[in-house]
Amino acid sequence: MGYGPHRFLWKAYGSLILYQRSGFLRGGQGFDKGRPRCGAETETVLHALKDCPTSKAVLSTGGWSRSFISKNYDHCSDWLEDLMRVLDKRAMADLMTTLWNCWNNRNNFIFRGKEEEAKQIWERASNLSKEFRICNMTNEPLLSQNAVVKKWKKPPKGFIKINFDASVCDDRIGFGTIIRDEEGFVLGGGGGFKEGRVSVEEAACMAFEESINVAQRLNFKENVLFETDHVGLVNRLNNLVNDVTVIGARIMKCTVALNSFKSASLIWTERACNNVAHLICKKMCREARNCLFEMDYPSEIHTAVICDVT
Repeated sequence: MGYGPHRFLWKAYGSLILYQRSGFLRGGQGFDKGRPRCGAETETVLHALKDCPTSKAVLSTGGWSRSFISKNYDHCSDWLEDLMRVLDKRAMADLMTTLWNCWNNRNNFIFRGKEEEAKQIWERASNLSKEFRICNMTNEPLLSQNAVVKKWKKPPKGFIKINFDASVCDDRIGFGTIIRDEEGFVLGGGGGFKEGRVSVEEAACMAFEESINVAQRLNFKENVLFETDHVGLVNRLNNLVNDVTVIGARIMKCTVALNSFKSASLIWTERACNNVAHLICKKMCREARNCLFEMDYPSEIHTAVICDVT
């Protein structure tokens, strides 16, 4: 039985993270090392959905920019996570419908020897997206439309919370940190940028390192909670025993640095709850600058800070 775009999104972003990084999808079951469709040496999920000439042609036909297609990533999950940071829900839904059709086209070629032109694939995806919207407008939604507004949560009494985030641009990353007490009062923060291309995962690790540096420079040594919306970073910290990668070693250094605090831990939160740190890192990336502040935080984040505590 096949599956639709939404289930495909979960498979591409969820289970494929595990399979791809374990090597399962680098020429393992379900993939052909020879890549008879385009002649590449090996096939990964990222190649099949983004870098294969057919998929590139479909995305180009759909109007996606060249920078969107040509930017390099190590993993499919990094690409999807990067896109989720910049695309709205409608654009992301359209993209996943397109990628689902690219994936089906790839499978039809591998298993049935049939392949369509890029224009046909794009037109089918476009029509499917339109049908979804019509269906949503003419039928009662299965889920309530009264979405709960989520925002930053105050830390427990006696703790301070340090939120951090990273933003990946074409050739630069920005990172931002905001430190608040149990009442939501801003105690300090900072941000900065670094030139060069890195993966989303490496950028998150760098942001974690910088957030620890900011807290130490501002002389915070009490009970702290570091908070991020990057679930991969939190999972890697919780499984360091089995992580022998370069990024794993960097995260290990971060855990050693956490010993400078009375107590410290890293927790995950949703993107909507990490908005202030996100605004800071976007500003640093856009302006290519560094900053360190105490209670006199930048005016650009004032509205977001107030919204978090009201």
